[in-house]
Amino acid sequence: MKKFAAGLVACALALVPSFGVAQQASAPQIQCGQPHTVGRGDTLSGISLRAYGSLLYQPIYTANVATIGANPDRIQVGQRLTIPCLTATEVAAGDGAPVQGQLTLTFNKASAPPFIINSGIVDKYLAEITEVTEGRVTFVDPEVVNRDHAAQFGMVTSGQVDGAYVLNQYLAASHPLLQLPMEPMFGGSAEQTAVSLWRLHSRYLANTNYFPEAKLLGFIASPAAHIWRDSAQPVTADEGIATKNTYDVPYFSGLDTRGPAKMRAEVAASIANYNAQNSEPPTFFLAHGAAIALGIWDETSSVEVMEVDNGLYTPTFSVVLSNDAWAQISPRDQRAILEVSGEALANRSAAWDAFDNSFRSKMLELGLVFKKADKALLDDLFLSSMDDLKTWTTAANGLGIPPIEALKFYLSNLHSLKDRLIYRAPEVDVAQHPFITGDR
Repeated sequence: MKKFAAGLVACALALVPSFGVAQQASAPQIQCGQPHTVGRGDTLSGISLRAYGSLLYQPIYTANVATIGANPDRIQVGQRLTIPCLTATEVAAGDGAPVQGQLTLTFNKASAPPFIINSGIVDKYLAEITEVTEGRVTFVDPEVVNRDHAAQFGMVTSGQVDGAYVLNQYLAASHPLLQLPMEPMFGGSAEQTAVSLWRLHSRYLANTNYFPEAKLLGFIASPAAHIWRDSAQPVTADEGIATKNTYDVPYFSGLDTRGPAKMRAEVAASIANYNAQNSEPPTFFLAHGAAIALGIWDETSSVEVMEVDNGLYTPTFSVVLSNDAWAQISPRDQRAILEVSGEALANRSAAWDAFDNSFRSKMLELGLVFKKADKALLDDLFLSSMDDLKTWTTAANGLGIPPIEALKFYLSNLHSLKDRLIYRAPEVDVAQHPFITGDR
């Protein structure tokens, strides 16, 4: 069944069933300038089709927002709606891209409201969109917020919500080109990583059809993960540390949604089980905030951190709107939104850097022992990405992207943005990576 331009919520949430376009078109015509009483099966797009011969629902929603409420998909049987009259020019100009009134879109935030990705980045970004469009584009939470990070992309592409941020790890199979920051030494600070990934997108990926399912507005990144382990077994360059993450903490589907207390209990049980079966201490790859929140480190602990500034991995998110939602925005407002998206949105990831660094500073005050990875360890980590990069280069070649050139561009940007990292360690010469020199 075809979804209308307004976007329909999932059937379980709908107050009235939706009709297909053909069914709505065959229903009696609606006279503009006269009130219309919502009947069973009505949708704003269907009403618009019967009134204007167009799916342009926004003028009807704008005229009746006080009656309908914040969600244009939630009209109810018996509501009396005003149907404004439009000229043929207004209908033609606005079909799929409203020229007047307010467009309210649903944006699902998978993390809990106070978490930094919302409070420090996304909330401010969405507010800026409303500001630059002079109130014509606003955002609300869906009636039921889905906290499952793995479900976000499907919710957007299916029309359940208009927008979301998607953890790129869950797009590994369909979008391998977004996975570079998950490789050792291919990330860094949140801002450094998000900006570099966006520049890679702008220079190479945007010229292909690698992301047709939704409108990509930009990237957000979290800070890089470091190595946490008991000081009784120091990290060395010859042990293959990149493969030794003992427990893959579900940071974005646990810590910020289920809460630290439940996650600490889960991690403690995992550590106890590991210790019962192994003689060597467990190893964890985590950012500073996660390490203290999960109880991996506290002031009585013998655990120390080996900081790897460009990371064991650096999680990133794609901020997307559905293609239908994007088509409803006027060209003028689309341009305004793009001005505050892309690299401007990537720069907002600096808030996550400051958030994590505040934990780091507090941990140092409480006695955290930290070491910086030396060149031998950094080189070992750099080389450990070789096999996974073959998948990346295959995907790039398939889209006509020169892989070595694109990788060199991405790594050079990481290097040029080293000032975005709050604290630094010995540098790695990105030009010497085997995928750049050809020794692979």
